[in-house]
Amino acid sequence: MQHLVRPHAVTCRFGTPNTCKHKQSLALRKPFGPSCSQSPSWVGATLAVGFHITHKAFKAFRLLRHRQAPGPRFSSTMSAAHREETACEGEVFLYDQMFGYAGFEAGAAHERCEGSKAVVCIGGLTDGLLSLRYLPALAAELRRVGWRTFQPVLESSYRGWGLASLDEDVAGIDKFLSFLLSSRGITEVVLLGSSTGCQDAVHYLKAGKLISHVRGIVLQAPVSDREALEVEAGDEHIQSLHEFGELASKMISEGRGEEMMPRAACELFGPPHVISAYRFDSLSRRLGDDDMFSSDLSQDELMQRLGHVHTPALLVASADDEYVPKRVDASKLCHRMADAMAAGVAQTAECLVLAQGGHGVRGPEPQTRFIHAVAGFVDRLAGAGLPEDGRLSPLTWEVSLADVLRERAAALPEKPLLVALAGMPGSGKSRTSQILLRLLHDCLVIPMDGFHTKLSDLKTRPDAENVVYRRGAPDTFDVSLLKEALQKVKSGSSSVKFPAFDHARGDPVEDAICFDRDIHRIVVVEGLYLLYDKDEWQGISTLFDYKVYLDADIEECIGRVKERNKVIPGYTPQEIDERCEKVDRKHAEVVQLTSGDADLHVGPSLSQGQN
Repeated sequence: MQHLVRPHAVTCRFGTPNTCKHKQSLALRKPFGPSCSQSPSWVGATLAVGFHITHKAFKAFRLLRHRQAPGPRFSSTMSAAHREETACEGEVFLYDQMFGYAGFEAGAAHERCEGSKAVVCIGGLTDGLLSLRYLPALAAELRRVGWRTFQPVLESSYRGWGLASLDEDVAGIDKFLSFLLSSRGITEVVLLGSSTGCQDAVHYLKAGKLISHVRGIVLQAPVSDREALEVEAGDEHIQSLHEFGELASKMISEGRGEEMMPRAACELFGPPHVISAYRFDSLSRRLGDDDMFSSDLSQDELMQRLGHVHTPALLVASADDEYVPKRVDASKLCHRMADAMAAGVAQTAECLVLAQGGHGVRGPEPQTRFIHAVAGFVDRLAGAGLPEDGRLSPLTWEVSLADVLRERAAALPEKPLLVALAGMPGSGKSRTSQILLRLLHDCLVIPMDGFHTKLSDLKTRPDAENVVYRRGAPDTFDVSLLKEALQKVKSGSSSVKFPAFDHARGDPVEDAICFDRDIHRIVVVEGLYLLYDKDEWQGISTLFDYKVYLDADIEECIGRVKERNKVIPGYTPQEIDERCEKVDRKHAEVVQLTSGDADLHVGPSLSQGQN
């Protein structure tokens, strides 16, 4: 009789019981004998997968990121967290038939929801199924808000991390997501990276093939592997770490990046796992491929690494993370990373800093806070029943605009692409330009506000009182200086200085921004009158290779300007409102009339399209 069963899928119970002892392995206990794999009853059988560690095996199995507290390199005492059982019922299935890579969906058959939204958990170095000890409780809470929980075994799982790369992990995640989309009815995904899995989640948003299905990412313990190595190595091994780093770099330069490092180099990572020269370099070198979260990276360097994160993001750090140097302020670093993301500019990158919990979020209270934060985050991604300002949405037209500019720049290999980003006051030009700055790593943003005529010069005019009051009008800018600077960029100058604008002082700051032809392939100038073609502004738009107009509702724009100008000292709220109506509305109407000269209209209120 033919049995209709799902192939290569088993209902199982994962656990870490402490009654049996064996080394690192998966023990699949088949109660039906050697031929049971062909039996339909085997499909519904219960499996116990054990991670049982004796003192002898603990040295070999010690996880790089799961030690419970700083101490000797090899602890002779197992922590309570390792002794406790971690168990979870669910389904194991093969998502890669050729190589037999498995995935796991948490939850007993009668508990699992059949929704289309999934959180996919990506572990760190040496992690495998259920090594994220909070996964069972997290899965239960996510079910409550309609999300399913999955975890894949990747090529880099367990001991495979030393031979892997972020690109290979992205390829594995692509395979896993493709399986979920085609075989499990999943359409929306949140990637939850833990430890080095955070690098995978971030890199996926740059190199993954199914990015359009990723609604957000959760980064749990986004810490620096390079700094963790220094913490682990201690002063006595720092010199060895540097020497092996030089060896790895030399091997890579000789085309031997895939060859193995000496055993002594591997031991610097904890257990004597095999590690290639490339992976050693990636994890240990400043600005190596894996170096995304180090505390010594400048804000510009963090933007280079994290700026492309355009989906909503939840960053979760522990103030007592044992792999973070004591000198590092976890909260400050977490917020610096969020600010470096495009999502941070859009105010959809959130930070949660746990006072306790360590690297693996240990303990009931930290786990509860973490789990509730993740559930709340994904619930707001769905947005059901929430007001618009309470939802978390990925950037859409901004990402499309970045793609357009990237393609345009590629078509001009011999010179930088000069872009005008015009729009009414309060339309979101500054926000959009800062998002582009993060999405486009070779981009320079120049605010037109830097070309305001100085207040001291305005006050020398015969109509000084009037011109100062209506400052921001077309005749209150130094247009000739702007044209001169743009002409220098177009004519091939290797570097050009531009002014910025100090809003606290209310005046330009000379030479604050520098264009470098060797670095900047895209130059975005954002401002009001870049498409204006009267008086001194005549011909300004012809200096740009591409002209973008940011569409917005004029009433919404004026409302934002009123709110923004409340911080200006010396004015009452009534005076602010009156000036916005008399001055800023007039400026907005002038700008609105110039929109017809744009090559592209963008904005949240319309579908992007060529004129």
